[in-house]
Amino acid sequence: MPKLKPSIRPSETYTEPNFLRVHTVAQREPTTERLATIEHLSYQPKGDGQKPGWNCATIVDGEAMSKEDAMFIARNYAIEHNVPVIYECHSE
Repeated sequence: MPKLKPSIRPSETYTEPNFLRVHTVAQREPTTERLATIEHLSYQPKGDGQKPGWNCATIVDGEAMSKEDAMFIARNYAIEHNVPVIYECHSE
């Protein structure tokens, strides 16, 4: 099964430059598990000798689990890495 790769779309607005995004999508029947992707996104502004723009580190990549399990992993990662915000996107 191909993995879904969520991307930052120009229409999306984020209020923080450093956050986790949790994206889950329903699988086909008969399973109740979902495919989850958890990403750590951070924005590097112009300066500091680095190229400006978004950086994305994938924590979980299209793994079968429940929404609750995905959020549990995201919350613990956020606490451990001092990431202030978690955005959720759950597709049917």
